Amino acid sequence: FFFINYPFHHPTVPTISLLKSNMITSIRLKAPIQRNAQRCIFTLCRGSFSQNPGCEDGQKHSSEWQQAVGNKYFPQFQDLNERTAISSPCNSVSQSLFNRRFSSATQKKNTGSAKENALSIENKDRLLVIGSGVAGCSAALIAAQTHGIPVTLICAGSQLVDCNSYWAQGGIIYRNYDPAVKDTAESLCQDIHRAGAGLCNDEAVRKLAAEGPDRVREILLDEKNGIFANVPFDKDKDGELLCCLEASHSAPRIIHFADQSGKAITEHITKAAASHPLISICTDSIVTDLLLSDDSKTCVGVDVMNKESRLIHAQVSTRGVVLASGGLGGIYSNTTNPKGFNALGSSVALALRAGALASDLEYVQFHPTALTLPGEAKFLLTEALRGEGAILRDDEGRAFAKDFHEDGELAPRDVVSRGVYNKQKTSPVFLDITHRDAAWIDGRFPSIQEH
Repeated sequence: FFFINYPFHHPTVPTISLLKSNMITSIRLKAPIQRNAQRCIFTLCRGSFSQNPGCEDGQKHSSEWQQAVGNKYFPQFQDLNERTAISSPCNSVSQSLFNRRFSSATQKKNTGSAKENALSIENKDRLLVIGSGVAGCSAALIAAQTHGIPVTLICAGSQLVDCNSYWAQGGIIYRNYDPAVKDTAESLCQDIHRAGAGLCNDEAVRKLAAEGPDRVREILLDEKNGIFANVPFDKDKDGELLCCLEASHSAPRIIHFADQSGKAITEHITKAAASHPLISICTDSIVTDLLLSDDSKTCVGVDVMNKESRLIHAQVSTRGVVLASGGLGGIYSNTTNPKGFNALGSSVALALRAGALASDLEYVQFHPTALTLPGEAKFLLTEALRGEGAILRDDEGRAFAKDFHEDGELAPRDVVSRGVYNKQKTSPVFLDITHRDAAWIDGRFPSIQEH
């Protein structure tokens, strides 16, 4: 996820880092803390995102863009400007900003629904979080519970679980506390750098490796407080978390819920977010633009279109805007992302249009193995299959993974993907786990078996 602005009025805001597959994201402030919203730098592996104060795109008339989008994507609603719902301005956004962006709409009657009006621009002392997946709900819960900040969580789906996080299969990195395994923060650092081919941000890697287990325990293993999620990850007969091995890891440190980890995590963390008294939920809402201050240096809110009414209304925030609306893997021709609003690059597009600088967009999470059947969409075959011993074979049944890397099926994803791609030029490729007990496979990978 990306922090566009983070105007906490606190003396310090910690660096936040997130590992997703072989990708390290680091977010850290690069300007002295001031009362106004801060300029942030977004580091993705070795590159960075930063706001560009000189960009003129953020100053374009909102109605022009709304009209263009309406004509292109919603021809039946070419009068989008006439359907725009606006509430009164607040102190955080000057009257001139509203006059410029909504000159035609300010004279219209506010015809928004009660739900839209309840989340109007007047409720400005809050943090806006765009997206209801693990990143969005985690940000909302930390802001609300840890910092006492009111949050409005906005998502395009009709339910909070309508997100890409729901479809994850394998699990999440934790720490294996079995002394015999000798899993440490330093060993995780080494694994990440090796998988990242030396391109990862060392500061972010170290932060993730050192603090990651505590964050997982706080947000996903909250057995005592009942504020965050308490995900029922798989456990052994003694009640200890089961850790499995995945590619590029030197130790089994992945906790999971069968092959439905994303479903289990999402159901529990969205329930926690929805029940928190400081978090308001706004579903069926598509963010169409970021609202900028007069000097285009500060993001002060978002334009939101309700999917049912097609009304566009402003959501303004004094606490900042968090974009957590998914990646961009769904724009590729070969993808395991589900159809819909997920993974279409919404966050990146909104940030770019607002004047942010983008870098290293080629670092997209991908999976080397997907089930390919005639006439069907590709179905994800989780990394955990190879972690549990599945073998890559050619049409003659020969295991070939060691041909391209000494770690074979457990080599980094980019290495495995290139190996599979090159082999497919001369032979179909199969993933074989028939040597494992059939009953065990049914219990460990029920979603894949059902498919």
